[in-house]
Amino acid sequence: MGRLESTSKTTTNQRIANLKQILNFTPELEENQINQDESNQNSSVVWVKRSQIHLTFSFVPFAPDGQPVRYYYDPEELRTWALNDLKPNGIHSPLWVRPLKNGKPDEYELVAGKRRYHGSEFAEIDPLPVRIFHWNDLEAFKASLAENKNRRDFSALEDLDAILKLLAISIEGTIEEAVSLLYQMDNLKRRSGMENVLAHPQYEIIQSVFDFFNGITWESFVKSRLPLLKKPNEILESVRQGKIEYTKALEIAKIKEPKIRQKLLEEAIVNNLSLAEIKKRIQSQKPSSQNSIQGRLDITYKQFKKSLKNIEKNPEQLQQAENLLFQIEEFLKKH
Repeated sequence: MGRLESTSKTTTNQRIANLKQILNFTPELEENQINQDESNQNSSVVWVKRSQIHLTFSFVPFAPDGQPVRYYYDPEELRTWALNDLKPNGIHSPLWVRPLKNGKPDEYELVAGKRRYHGSEFAEIDPLPVRIFHWNDLEAFKASLAENKNRRDFSALEDLDAILKLLAISIEGTIEEAVSLLYQMDNLKRRSGMENVLAHPQYEIIQSVFDFFNGITWESFVKSRLPLLKKPNEILESVRQGKIEYTKALEIAKIKEPKIRQKLLEEAIVNNLSLAEIKKRIQSQKPSSQNSIQGRLDITYKQFKKSLKNIEKNPEQLQQAENLLFQIEEFLKKH
């Protein structure tokens, strides 16, 4: 039994060592100043046509092809940036690519630089500067996370998904198992204290993943990020598909009625409603005092009192009124 435990511990330690090696792998993040002259011929930066770069993102785990780690870019903001910066100044930092799987020798898959890629379309820049890396899927995923989080803050949902995906890979499990593990750790800490958490066989793996993201602890992640998974699925998927900005989607998620929520979500996507417009429409959906239960009760009571003399003159109507009052009384007894 002791030998089996020793072997299991060795395997776990080896997995942790391998994980740390992968997480410590970080490509250079500094920007490369690019010039399209002969002096740049020996640089690691090369120029390729936009049509040779594919946005398949096959290296992103637990996601359909075509879904990057960064979900949404505001189209108007992107256009303004492209015309005011990229067009006059060019692209100062190369895109990261890797050879396209099962593709031609000069075909590449984009790893990082989606904003610059789409900006180049507005700025009419082609070919594009790239750095070519021969990464496997895990290295490409990690490199994409590193490059993106270095440039712009993740939204809370991008943060949530990226961390869960990396954690799931690290424990060789699923997203659901990663979520379950974090809740298990949180319960263990509240029940038994941090000492038992530190002794958990998966603790070092969890800590290594959160050390990589540098800025959020697993404890705060459980409290501030995991609850997002309880938001309506159509809201989360619309953000993941890049259809709507996270802050707008979160506002729409406040609507409890599914049909009304879905209608506003579709309208916000089609018409690119601003956050202020969305808030205004949500406010208009809230019932006025006249339409609220309290308001309706007040109005109904006044109407009933006003009509009571006429009702008393009609035996049939009086019986109906008594029956309704009896139903209300019985309802109130149960509540």
